Amino acid sequence: MIEIYIGSERIDTYKDEDVNITLNIQNVQDISKLFTDYTQNFQVPASRQNNDVFKHYYNADISGGFQAALRQDATIFVNKELFREGSIELISVDMANGKPSAYEVVFFSAGVNLKDLFGEDELTDLDLSTYNHPYSGTTIRGAFEGTTPLNGGDVIYPLISPVRDWIYDSASSTHDDNDLAYHTQNDTHGLNYYQLKPAIRISKLIDAIESKYGITFTSSFFSNSKFTDLYLWAHRREGYMFFGQENGFTAEAINFGSATGSGFDIIDDVAIIPSTYDRFLWLYSTNSTSDYQVHFYINGVYYTSRSHSGSVTNEDIYFSGLSTGDRIQMRFSPPVDWDGGTITLNSVDASGVEFTNPANVYWTASTSRAQSFSTAVVMADQMPEQKVYDFFIGLVKMFNLVVEPTSRTKFIVEPLDDWYALGTNHEVSEYVDISSQKIERPELYRRISFNYQEAGSYIEEAYRNANGGIGYGDLRADFTFDGGELSAETTFELMKYTKLDDPSNGVTNWVCGKSIDKEGKPYIGEPVIFYSPSTIDISAYPIGFLDETGLTDNTPSTQMYLVSNINNEVAADVTQMLSYGLEVDPFHEQSFSQTLYNQFWEDYITDLYSTQRRIYKMKAILPFKVIAQLRMNDKLDIGGRRYVINSLQVNLRTEEATLELLNDV
Repeated sequence: MIEIYIGSERIDTYKDEDVNITLNIQNVQDISKLFTDYTQNFQVPASRQNNDVFKHYYNADISGGFQAALRQDATIFVNKELFREGSIELISVDMANGKPSAYEVVFFSAGVNLKDLFGEDELTDLDLSTYNHPYSGTTIRGAFEGTTPLNGGDVIYPLISPVRDWIYDSASSTHDDNDLAYHTQNDTHGLNYYQLKPAIRISKLIDAIESKYGITFTSSFFSNSKFTDLYLWAHRREGYMFFGQENGFTAEAINFGSATGSGFDIIDDVAIIPSTYDRFLWLYSTNSTSDYQVHFYINGVYYTSRSHSGSVTNEDIYFSGLSTGDRIQMRFSPPVDWDGGTITLNSVDASGVEFTNPANVYWTASTSRAQSFSTAVVMADQMPEQKVYDFFIGLVKMFNLVVEPTSRTKFIVEPLDDWYALGTNHEVSEYVDISSQKIERPELYRRISFNYQEAGSYIEEAYRNANGGIGYGDLRADFTFDGGELSAETTFELMKYTKLDDPSNGVTNWVCGKSIDKEGKPYIGEPVIFYSPSTIDISAYPIGFLDETGLTDNTPSTQMYLVSNINNEVAADVTQMLSYGLEVDPFHEQSFSQTLYNQFWEDYITDLYSTQRRIYKMKAILPFKVIAQLRMNDKLDIGGRRYVINSLQVNLRTEEATLELLNDV
């Protein structure tokens, strides 16, 4: 007996209606895609119960009806036992003589729901408030060196340049602004704290995803150092994080302490437009020694700005077309070229006057309390522009992860080989018709490629041009088969780091990244992923670190977080490299065999192209007790041979099954 629930409401089903469900996770025909269980379309009657559940969808005049554009939570029970959790999608309604006769639906298990669940949300929508921190030279230096880690090292400041084409010249006579070298007699160059952008540990983004969407990932891989040492660079805008960014920070409201006349609310610090006028001037005077901007907002929406240097008197802003009840607020922020220093307004006086007769004052407001602007780095605001689903699927394609739903909110996530190792063997010969089989060769592809997103920085572009269009970290294999092309493309960029050549002292013993194009301009592409397993000693090539006041205590940075594509600073201890193919790592200046392909894809591809590999298609009658306990990583023993499940189609009413199996090679 098949029972289907939409939410908590059971829907009526036809007793003789076949419900055919296809069970699979990852299919040999397309290793780059994430699969899930789904049914073929099937019909349920337009009974009174179902009309209520589907809210008479056939009647377009009903407001607030069934949301057919959205999949609805659903559950399938077979013989009173839970079979699958997932969602149902309403396809159509059959009408006969002006009345509904049947609803056509399709069921998807919980795996597909991840995309529905994440929707169009971006990484900026995640709650990362735990990782917010002050924007100051002291904080950033500590998170660059690792001397005062942020959140236990969950947030670091890697040596990646978003603007400058850094060099290293330890000669004391050289004072190039791009020079990172520490010079004892010069504090005008080095690494300015505002040149760095933060990075966040990727495992913490996974934690934030689980929290936001109320889901749980069970994964030994997510706690493995191959994963926990991964970071995502917070590179959202071209250029620096705040310096030179007109919209790189949030303006703060002027906190007025007193007001006279009607129409000004000192609780919310807004002027409220009455019905007596819609055109007026806002006059203001400020006392400050700083460079700053003032901004005006109408009902929370930006209206206009002015830039000032020092104190100003009787500046005016004209407003027109206002409506009764509109709320105008005055805010202030640093200048566009802010270096992070504190901005202070010592006092502010403002008034609202009639435009045609400025002597007619509606209200005045003032504050003599000094107000300072010092901003925090809000990590969510700095996240690169990427959808949550694209971020997650990018990891799936990097590490060949299987995402297996065990309920609507719980998922097992493991690399494919590890996932298969969790399976068990089932002897099912008695249920399978081995007298009639179809044996096929698997589709073989003339090209298999594993790719990162194409990077536009000049270092990666030069590498790509010198290597026949194959980007750094990518892998491509061509065969003589007459087949198609299979591409597994992740959603991230891989940066090629570089050591800097010190003309008087050889090459640095550390690497840096540069997000700069061939024209020397700041470059922003897809999100950059990298390893930072530890800090490293850079005392042989110290870096001059400059905070808001210049060279910090005349003390150079002698250690920093490693930024690289390998997961250990000791070559003998490297167990993972982020490239798919065999590449020379710039830090160790050697290649490592532990590539993404070698560690996560090779067994799968080798089996695919094995001369022994076959696809077997068989018919069976599988009792529900067998179907219920099968997982897609289990192996089936049939007639003395062991098979891997590629896909399984089951008629839940008749228990008839079509097996698509791979011989275990």
